[in-house]
Amino acid sequence: LMSGVKNNVGRGINTALVNGKTGELLDTKFFDMWGGDVAPLIEFLKTIQDGTIVLMATYDDGATKLNEEARRLIAELGSTSITNLGFRDNWVFCGGKGIKTKSPFEQ
Repeated sequence: LMSGVKNNVGRGINTALVNGKTGELLDTKFFDMWGGDVAPLIEFLKTIQDGTIVLMATYDDGATKLNEEARRLIAELGSTSITNLGFRDNWVFCGGKGIKTKSPFEQ
């Protein structure tokens, strides 16, 4: 889903959206949280449909530009570590839109 070969991995938070019923890859994006703006990430998170599996991984720095709104939206996907994510922390996460519990797939 995400690799340098496909040229879809970048500095910041890398994301992949997967249809929770069919397993079909819906989208991949990355959001630069060092030199970029958090607004595109927030808008992206707000458009995710219920039943979508959300995979996220940081590369280089994924936390500097994160604000409370972005962290809350990611927590709503099942993350418990996003509130503590700091400068250049490594983080991988698999959650879902509409999840009722916290995801066990996070490190």
